[in-house]
Amino acid sequence: MNWKISQWSIVNGQWSLDFSHQIKRSTIDFRLSTLLIILLCIATSSCKIYRFTDAAVDPNLKTFSVNPTVNISTLQNPNAAPVFTDKLKEKFLRETRIALNNDNGDIEFSATIMEYSVDPVTVTGTENLAQNRLNISVQIDYINKKDAKKNFKQVFRDGENYDANRQLIDVESSLSTIIFDRLIQQIFNKTFGNW
Repeated sequence: MNWKISQWSIVNGQWSLDFSHQIKRSTIDFRLSTLLIILLCIATSSCKIYRFTDAAVDPNLKTFSVNPTVNISTLQNPNAAPVFTDKLKEKFLRETRIALNNDNGDIEFSATIMEYSVDPVTVTGTENLAQNRLNISVQIDYINKKDAKKNFKQVFRDGENYDANRQLIDVESSLSTIIFDRLIQQIFNKTFGNW
């Protein structure tokens, strides 16, 4: 650091010195970078990433089974039921340590697609936007053979908007994937999340 006296002055009858310092820009940049790295290390070491994987899974549960999904919705997509079944299996295999059984698992899932529909959505504001919404509802019957108090039967519903100028067939695959992923996350949270 280079220090220099910029001026002498008399304030209230006292002599005072006004020091101004000149610090090189690279020194400031180095100090800020070092401070930023230290703060980042402190912040990341004090935080923990929480995930659902294995955290709330009862250690007594060793296997699960998923019955083939049934589709009773008015609007039929022939791929919806098998895709949903596969995605549900993949989620539990990927995020838990319990093994898949074809039948008679410690926990069992039965899924029924109750709704697979397209509804118009009106967005108002400064402009009117024409959108449609693909809605999917799935009823899950969950049986826990190790703890019957955790059994449930619940309908999970989600949807996704898309431009009304597009045909459903053009966007259906990507929309149903997004919706199924969110529905399955809801089911997973209900199954293992003890909120």
